[in-house]
Amino acid sequence: MDISDFKSSRYNIIGLSSHIKGELHLSGRTSIEGQVEGNIFSDDDSMLIIEKNATITGNINAFNIEVFGKVIGELNAKGTLSIRPGSQVEGTIKSERLVIYPGALVNTKADAG
Repeated sequence: MDISDFKSSRYNIIGLSSHIKGELHLSGRTSIEGQVEGNIFSDDDSMLIIEKNATITGNINAFNIEVFGKVIGELNAKGTLSIRPGSQVEGTIKSERLVIYPGALVNTKADAG
């Protein structure tokens, strides 16, 4: 990818050493590797990725969500919610499509479809 392509792309990264408290409103593909205490809203049809080392304590509202890390709260995906091996999810799940991979730890009430 050319640097000018990267600058014009809609991509957000919340790094490993980041700790955020409060409400986040995001636009564009987002990767979260740090800690977030608060609700997360993705304002478009982009992908939200909760990386392996991330911990989210709060509700998440996004189109597509992919979880590799830990989430405690409500997950609302208008598209697909994928819960990957090694991840931990505690709370309520609402999604159009739900994929839970073997090795994921899920303690939740789900409403898929």
